[in-house]
Amino acid sequence: MGQYSNLVEKQRTLLAVEKWRKGVKLMMMVATADKKLWTTTYNDDAQLFEKLQDDRWTSTTLASRMSMQDCVDQMSREEQDVKYWK
Repeated sequence: MGQYSNLVEKQRTLLAVEKWRKGVKLMMMVATADKKLWTTTYNDDAQLFEKLQDDRWTSTTLASRMSMQDCVDQMSREEQDVKYWK
């Protein structure tokens, strides 16, 4: 059974990254007299823009430019920061 431990660990990491990517890093709202704009930024730097103007909703998404390895690296850095500050 030990021959599959590397594959199992790799799959566990990929599943953790998929969950981490969907986490919200930042939410921001800008309101003016005629419109409201909500920007949601996710952990992988993907963004969702939602605008309410003239009683009409529009939304636009900006895909992440981070590779899977970039996400793993960033997730590891954040875990180390948490361990350091505890």
